[in-house]
Amino acid sequence: MDFSFKSLIIVITLLCINFTNTTATDRVKEAHVGETTNELILSLYQKAKLQDYGLSFQAFAKGLTGYLNLLNKGEIKNTRILSIVDFSQPSTNKRLYIIDIKKGVLLMNTLVAHGRNSGTLYADNFSNILNSKQSSCGFFKASETYFGKYGLSLKLDGLQKNINNKARERAIVIHPAKYVSETFVQQNGYLGRSFGCPALSYKDHKQVINTIKGGSVFFIYSNKNTSSDDKLDEIPNNALELLSNYTSSTPSMMERDIPSPKHEVRGELKMKS
Repeated sequence: MDFSFKSLIIVITLLCINFTNTTATDRVKEAHVGETTNELILSLYQKAKLQDYGLSFQAFAKGLTGYLNLLNKGEIKNTRILSIVDFSQPSTNKRLYIIDIKKGVLLMNTLVAHGRNSGTLYADNFSNILNSKQSSCGFFKASETYFGKYGLSLKLDGLQKNINNKARERAIVIHPAKYVSETFVQQNGYLGRSFGCPALSYKDHKQVINTIKGGSVFFIYSNKNTSSDDKLDEIPNNALELLSNYTSSTPSMMERDIPSPKHEVRGELKMKS
């Protein structure tokens, strides 16, 4: 065999070995970042004591992961607030959670209605179609306020194609309603329902709207399958940097003792490739 050809074979072999080692190292680093990110999300969940108020870790993790991706997209103006509606809970529960992400504090926990054609006690059906009278799930931007027939209200912009992007066209807004009250629940066994809007009580609507207005993330969670190709459920590669800059969780928190969760965490969130 010619010497130059032998040398070429050796060089190619060494390059392949180096590439394999580099790829393996990158995968280890990626796995470590993903593990650390999940731990930070869990620490923020525990710090805000969200489990004590009935919000599942799955709902919070999805909401926070989408929040991080929307930060990267420049979709968020009010970066301090993350609102999560947990439609896996019955309407008799206080299933709207307003969270100060920067401080890691739950600011409000209150009743919220779903659409009348989504279900009675639970929201089981969702739509992005005009006049469906169903709720839409997914990520919204809490935009500008206005005064309508119900009083102070807030317009929502749906941020996910085929999931909720027709929110403006459907007039899906946050507004107060008389059927959102503890009295209605006691009399009927379920909360009153809207035409698709996440309606609030007259007691709480002003405080909620004034807290989340101006471009914060408003996330409606459901444990029903919803498909979207926007990858908002994948942890971004710069998640640790975003968590350090915008939330009360930082990598340095990993040096502290984080109490073992009393709930089951089913799987881990995916890292973006």
